[in-house]
Amino acid sequence: MNEIKVFQTGRHYSDKGQRIAYSVDDENIYFSDVDRGIDGRIPHCISNQENKFISHEFVLSAYDYGNYKDFYAPHGSEHGVLRKALRDKALHF
Repeated sequence: MNEIKVFQTGRHYSDKGQRIAYSVDDENIYFSDVDRGIDGRIPHCISNQENKFISHEFVLSAYDYGNYKDFYAPHGSEHGVLRKALRDKALHF
């Protein structure tokens, strides 16, 4: 599994703010916003950037502007493990 990064947006969606965890692979940036209950994936065709340039700000901007798709489509159960790992990491941030 690729590295999971977590950040706090500073927004007050819950008593813990807004915690977002994300992970990058060759095709997508997967994210989980545990405070709003939203999970998704940002296809690299949208980002058009190399992994080393993907930042917290980029992920939040794509999320804010709705430039993401359903977390699971078109993949299967292996992404259920990733979703759980993202949520767990964000919950304990």
